[in-house]
Amino acid sequence: MTRALVCGLCPLPVENTLKSHGPGLRSWQLARSLAHDGHEVRLLAMRISDGYLAGEGPSEEEIDGVRVIRVSESELLRSNRVSHEISRWEPDAVVGATIYGSYALARAKPRQPFWADQFGHVMAEAQAKAALDGNNRVLPYFWQLVQPVLARCDKLSVVSEHQRFAAIGELGTTGRLSAETCGYEFTEVIPCAQVPFPDPHPALPALRGTQVPADAFLAIWSGSYNVWSDVQTLFSGIESAMQEDPSIHFVSTGGEIHGQDETTYRDFRSLVERSAMRSRFHLEGWVRAARVPDYWAEADLGILAERPIYEGWLGSKNRVVQWMGFGLPVLYNRVGTLGDLLEAEELGLTFEAGDVAGLRQQLLWAARRPAELRRRAERARTHVRESLSLAASALPLRTWMRNPSRAPDAMATRKTATPNRHRTWHRSLLAPVGESLGPSSAPLIALWRRLNGRR
Repeated sequence: MTRALVCGLCPLPVENTLKSHGPGLRSWQLARSLAHDGHEVRLLAMRISDGYLAGEGPSEEEIDGVRVIRVSESELLRSNRVSHEISRWEPDAVVGATIYGSYALARAKPRQPFWADQFGHVMAEAQAKAALDGNNRVLPYFWQLVQPVLARCDKLSVVSEHQRFAAIGELGTTGRLSAETCGYEFTEVIPCAQVPFPDPHPALPALRGTQVPADAFLAIWSGSYNVWSDVQTLFSGIESAMQEDPSIHFVSTGGEIHGQDETTYRDFRSLVERSAMRSRFHLEGWVRAARVPDYWAEADLGILAERPIYEGWLGSKNRVVQWMGFGLPVLYNRVGTLGDLLEAEELGLTFEAGDVAGLRQQLLWAARRPAELRRRAERARTHVRESLSLAASALPLRTWMRNPSRAPDAMATRKTATPNRHRTWHRSLLAPVGESLGPSSAPLIALWRRLNGRR
């Protein structure tokens, strides 16, 4: 039996917590798929603090064959906890889930084969964050997470074919495309997967018959409003459709991301509050994870709108895959490989990013053609079950774990990791950081300073 230490984040999708986050889903996707194959798996999971009530969630427990050890941000990213766990348990391989888990392992400098994961393109998300803040001062923080991972990993997983090529370019910037690695496949695509959620509670209605008429057409957004979210297109398209079809209602379960994006959801709420249709917008905020399927079960359509930026083109959207696997029809802008899949295979409805008229037209079409909408949803659910289950999606990692190995340049990589020129570049860029930063950037910069020993 192979021992695997996975470093990632929580809450996990098997927990009934205040919020559900994509990084927790990704951590469970990788850890659970390995445990399902019979490997002995420990998941060292950093708590996303706003996902839990004080004292909620034990520090350690066994869940579906995975030994889950919950730790603080400080323990995972700034202490010797990861190194100690590696030395004490002696795993055969280590796996980073998301950039934070991967960074924690890179920092520990493991001698074991090291699989790293970029759950979406980090620097593209950094670009979106910088645009939200109106300055570029968060960029070195994100690169400081990425560069050590690129320098030390033996394999690197991404969420899409688009991102795979971007990752290859990043590996080149750190000197990994060398004579030793010519012909070696560094990168693997592990797409977002359906992660089982609790069954709905039919006896506990979420909205229908109370806030929403029983015969309403209900569109839903569930999850965070992140730096990539296009709330202007979302709101304008839905509002204009509501003006034509009085049966259309909209519900949102989700909200801001503390420390990352606390303005996008606020902007959306402001748009709703000024709307003549505001009584048909139902903003529930974050709801307990166990209640989310109750809202999905009552909804007729899941809807997502994002900005036409590199983050979406290179990445993917976890919630869209969850809706598809649940059997909820999807309306999604055509961005990246997931948007192309929905369009090409008629698994959902699509519109061009930023196209208010296109969103409106598709929403009205969906409200008027329920039978065809359900047929698309059934095709989507079949596709997810066959190709995007935990086991199917993580096949590259599962295959590697049968005989984990180091990259061909492993020894040279360990000697040259994190060159001084990169450290100098990071610190020179961050030197001017001060009180001029926007409030949503402050937690990131504070963390950057702590990781680099600066106060």
